Parts: sequence; structure tokens; C-alpha cells
Amino acid sequence: MQFEEKVAEYAPKLEALQSKLASDGVEFIEVHTVDTSGAFRSKIAPLKLSGYGEAINAILYCVTHGDGQPMGDVAFASASANEENGFPNIKGIIDPATVVQHGWKPKFASAITRAYMLDGAVCPFDPRGVLAEVEERVNALGYEARFALEYEFGIFHADHDLMRAGRYRELKPWGHSLVNYDLVRSGEYQDFAAEFITRMKSIGIGVASLVTEYGFGMYEYALTPKTALQAADDAMRAKLHLRELCAERGLVATFMTRFQPPGKESACGAHHHVSLWRDGKPAFAAGPNRLTPVAEKFLAGVLNRMQETHLLFRPTVNFYRRFDRGAWSPEDVAWGFENRTAPIRVITTPNDGACRLEHRAPGADINPYLSIAAVLAAGCEGIEKDLPLEAPVTSNLANLDKPKLPRTLNASIEAFAGSDFCAQAFGEAFRDNYAESRRAEQAAFDAWQASHITDFEWQRYFVS
Repeated sequence: MQFEEKVAEYAPKLEALQSKLASDGVEFIEVHTVDTSGAFRSKIAPLKLSGYGEAINAILYCVTHGDGQPMGDVAFASASANEENGFPNIKGIIDPATVVQHGWKPKFASAITRAYMLDGAVCPFDPRGVLAEVEERVNALGYEARFALEYEFGIFHADHDLMRAGRYRELKPWGHSLVNYDLVRSGEYQDFAAEFITRMKSIGIGVASLVTEYGFGMYEYALTPKTALQAADDAMRAKLHLRELCAERGLVATFMTRFQPPGKESACGAHHHVSLWRDGKPAFAAGPNRLTPVAEKFLAGVLNRMQETHLLFRPTVNFYRRFDRGAWSPEDVAWGFENRTAPIRVITTPNDGACRLEHRAPGADINPYLSIAAVLAAGCEGIEKDLPLEAPVTSNLANLDKPKLPRTLNASIEAFAGSDFCAQAFGEAFRDNYAESRRAEQAAFDAWQASHITDFEWQRYFVS
């Protein structure tokens, strides 16, 4: 749908929301736009829900993680914004379905945008727009896709001097133990959990649980299921407001995939639970350790495109330090019933409504709009092409000759960049822009390594 059509659809809704929020005491609005890497880029303004649209700086689709720290590479080469087009603003409009008042801070509301080019065409670089189009594809097949994401993350005591100096590894983890499912890791933990759950409930986000994870400073929350675009919106908002709550309490949260050395304690995953529904009934459920034909086709599609879409689940240099089947971070293209070492764990109990696929490859550093879009697009192709499903894994994956997932960021980039499927599913312009964003990540890391002498070199060669 072109920009002018969206304006015509959204303007009356935004006008009504403006009036209601004002009468409810809202004075300020936080407007969020999703960047390529999966962060909200936000502004705070006096309450105004414009039916005529918002200005969006197109550079948001070519900024790097951390705005270039520590190398100063703030933006990567992109068709979205560059020297040739003068780094323009493009158009955006608030999605009325995303407007919420914050229960814990009732003078504030927030909303999320959709992006459009200056000529009114859908912005091909907007991750939220990419997912919206893929979701329309599954809806056209007669299904509703539901996703629930769970995030592992770290919490540390904030020390702004250390953080400004880039000395993050010296931060102290929050809590005195590394024990799983521990209610007394910190005296403030239970109050923190209750406050987070309450805040999320006030903006319509269900938190199924918040637990301590294995590792110093490690925690996990699980969100309740929503339709695809709603689930991604919830994932983004939950991360933002978790960080906000931490900041209020002198803490800092990280969703960096691995902050402990490989092989030590847990790393941060973001497992995706997915199911299809039709007419209010689960379309995957066929009883314990069984799947319906449509579930088998969907799963076959996900497996078939897993290597090509791998980059969207594991998008950073840091992620590849989490690559470890033995630590339940999958290495193979495979699936199994209740198998946590495979990338797809199929769950069929305790009842039909719980039947789902758990995609275990994603790290907590994903862009959820893109990872969800990857699962949906591949699954839709499986249904459309009637793909057959291979047998489930029933023994140790380490002893089986299964296709392997790309083991480096570079290998994942090349699989994605050369994929006709990804160009068709997400748009060629998006595929190329996203591949370039990841090449920039690898190049920045390589340049940093080349400019530093490592501790290994000092300790191995100085006195030899």
C-alpha cells in the first residue's frame, strides 16, 4: 500500500487516538523507528499523532551497531542514504495499532512507524515493512502465524566511567550466584521482576516468565504469543523497557550474545516459538510426537532455507562465539521432537494449543522483524511447494552427517547475499542492503584486530 493510501486509512484513527490520549493525561509521545540492526531509534515530542506522516532520516537504514564504536564507522555504504542523494529524510507514518499509554509513566505514550520513500512507495529497507509483507503472504494462505520470543540477557551494575572508557568487561554482574531458577540471587530481584511484568502488562505485552539463567548476571524472560508483526513489536518494546528499568535502578542490561568466554556459563539466545492457526484452532497439532501435513510442509520449508537465512538469526561477529551444539546452540540443519541440540525443537505437549516449533538458532542480538520474517517466508514456501519433511533426529547429532550451518559471519553473509530466495522473499534491495550492513560489521572487526596486539601475542612471544 502506497503512502497516500496509508494516510487515508490511518489519519482518522490517529486523530481519535490523539483525542483519547490527551483526555487520559498524556503529554509526551515516544516515536520509534526500527533500524537495520534491530534497534529502536526514537524521539520524544509533545503529544502529536500526525495523520500527515513523520519525517524519518534515511540514514537509520545504514547506521552501524553502536554508531560505529570503537572504529568510528558510523554508517555503511547504502542506497538508502549516501553522498549522491545527500542523506535525505524519507516519509513515515505512525501505525495506530502500536499506540500505547505507559501505565508506569502515564504522561507518556509511544508508537512505532512504517517507512515510505519520498515518491510514496514502500521503503524497501524498513525491517518492519519487510515483516508486514511476509505476514500478508501467510495470511493469504488462510493461516494466522503466532510467535513467542524468549530472550536471554545480562544485567550488570552500571559504572558510567568504565562504560565511557569501553571497559565493559570490568562491570560487576548483578546478583551473587550463577544458579538457574533462583529467587534470591539478589534481594531486589523479585521486586524487579514484578515491576517489569507489571509495566509490560500496562502496554499489552504478556510476560510468561522471568527467571535467572545459568551464569553470573544471566537472566531470561519469555513473552506470550502474538501474531507475527505484533510479536516483533513486543520483542522490541520489551528490550527497550527492560533497559529503561535497569537504568532507573543503577543497572545496565546487555543483549550481546556472548559476554563470558566461550565454554563458560551461558550465552544469550532468543528462541522463537512459532505455530500456525486457522479458524481459531491450532494447525500444527496432531497429538504427541506427531505433526499435521501443513506443519510438516512448513517445517520442511524452514529447514530447506535455513542456511540461506542463517544470517538473520546470527547477524554479528560476537554471535559466532556462541556456536556450540553441546551448549544447545545448534550447528546442524535438523529437527527433532523435544531435541534442544537441533535448530528446530518440535513441542507437541501438554495439549494441542501448545503444539509449536521452537527455532533455537537465533541469538539475542537479532533484529526480530527479520528473524520472524525469515521463519515465515521459508515456512510459506514449504506449504506452497508441498515440500517433504525428512525424518526427525532420534540420536546424538554429533554422530550424524547432517548439513552444517555456516560457522562464520562471512560464510553466512555469502549464503544470504547469493540467495535468490532471500531476494524474492524480502526484496532484492533489502537483501543487498542487509548483506552490506553485515560486511561492514566484519570489516570493522577485521580492522580493529589488525590495529591491536592481542593478549595472546604478548603472553606467547614477549619472553620467548
